[in-house]
Formats: sequence, C-alpha cells, structure tokens
Amino acid sequence: MTAKSETTVIVVEDRTRIRETIVDLINETEGLRCAGSYGSCEALLEHLADAVPDVILMDIGLPGMSGIEGVKAVKARFPDVDILMHTVFDDDEKIFQSILAGASGYVLKNAEAEELIRAIREIRVGAPMSASIARRMLAMMRGKEAKPAGDLNLTPRELEILQWLVEGLSYKKIAEKLFISPLTVQSHIKKVYEKLQVHSKSAAVSKALKYRLFE
Repeated sequence: MTAKSETTVIVVEDRTRIRETIVDLINETEGLRCAGSYGSCEALLEHLADAVPDVILMDIGLPGMSGIEGVKAVKARFPDVDILMHTVFDDDEKIFQSILAGASGYVLKNAEAEELIRAIREIRVGAPMSASIARRMLAMMRGKEAKPAGDLNLTPRELEILQWLVEGLSYKKIAEKLFISPLTVQSHIKKVYEKLQVHSKSAAVSKALKYRLFE
C-alpha cells in the first residue's frame, strides 16, 4: 500500500532512453515512485484507470495524440491529477496551450535532474507554474480579447491569493506573504474555486488569465 508521504508519478515520453532515465531518477528519489511509463498518450489513457497517479510527467511532441491533447483527455477523466509538461519546446504558444489545457506546470528537458524533481514536488504543494512562465502567459494575454468576467464576487483577499497562485507561489509561501496560516489559505482557495466554478489550481489560474483579472 502506498504511503501517504509518497508521490506517485507516471512518465509519458516516446524516446526510450529518456523515459528509462527519468523512471530511474524518480525511483531513486526518496518520497517518489514511478507508477508507470508509456511511449504515447494512447497507451497512457488505455491503462490510466488501473493506477491513477498523483503526477503525470508529459512530453508534448508525441506520436499520435500530442501531449497537449493528452492533457485535455486526462483532465476530463481525472481532474485531480497534476500534469507537468516536460518538453524541448520553449515557445510561448505551446506553454500557453499546455496550461490552458489543464497542465499544472512546465519544465524543459534541458533542466538539471534536481530542477525536474523540484518541479514534481512543487506541483504537489500548490505551485501551478514557475513565476517566469506565469509572467510570460500574462504578457501573452495582453492584446488578446478578454472574456467577460461577470460578477465573480471575489473578495480583495481572494483576489490577492489568486494572484499569488498565478505567480506560482505554494500555499505555504502565500501564507508567509500574507501572515496567515496555510489552512486559512486553503480555506480562501476553496472559496475561490467555488466562485470561479473550477476544481483545480491550474483551472483557476487559466480562468484568471482568460478574464485578465490582474491587468
């Protein structure tokens, strides 16, 4: 039986050598365990229900279904799974499409092993993306037509916490910034989710960006 402190990860990568290297890295890291590895999104989706992980490490450039389409398919069935994009692509459009599809983070393949492990751990404590990527996404949204926000009824404190989520801060870091407890942060975020009609941090960030709440 999986210990509560253990984070399970599935790797989706079509290049065998890279996939095996990542699997070994995960299994050699305390607190992490690879629950499966696949060379395509189709193979992942065929077996995902058998062992739903905490995190999926997803390549974008895959044979058949792309990683971005794979994110949409996974989140439609398992909205609570965090998906970390792991790719050679470093362009704004793919970052933008990945996050809007429901990915919780984005890390490049040229990142050091320590950075990859850190990204996997950070996703589990509330960081949807790095601050630099959040800023790039906000910059991309400028000039795009905003969707009507309507009356979201977010309080000033809820807006403040949502902005910190967009910037990539964890619950703990937000609590430190605002001099409140992490449990209070979680309570506020739950209310934010209810008002935005979302069920995950990545969906909340995506809606905030679509509505351009912080421009």
